[in-house]
Amino acid sequence: MAKEQLLALKNRILPAGAGPIIELLSTHHQQLEMTSILLEHVPLLIIGRHGMIARLPLDGRVIKLSQPQEIAEALQRFFETDQTLYVFVNLPEIQFPESVVSVIREVEEKVRKRDELLQQIDEALERRDREAFMHLTRALADLDA
Repeated sequence: MAKEQLLALKNRILPAGAGPIIELLSTHHQQLEMTSILLEHVPLLIIGRHGMIARLPLDGRVIKLSQPQEIAEALQRFFETDQTLYVFVNLPEIQFPESVVSVIREVEEKVRKRDELLQQIDEALERRDREAFMHLTRALADLDA
């Protein structure tokens, strides 16, 4: 399984409506600060398994929001300022069965060996070592088979 697919799986555990919020946050990453504790008296977005809560200063007062659409609209207004938004993420890690972890390790090892063989092939070409080149290309073909 490719790393991109693993990231897509992680996105599936986000609470409903969090996708657009994450996209919005990514476009304003320079205004974000991750935190591992809940902070008081600062602009804060909490993303948890079952929902989100935002506490944002807008129009001279602090507003608390929990609906994804309301949070998205308030964040757009918040990001018009130069303030920092603190983000607290409380999502459990995805637990993969050992068989999946084993397959991932095997694929990573195969990729590492493939990269190593490609580097050795390049070095054999630079040295004009035909015998090493032929041996390494056969090893690469065997690995890819």
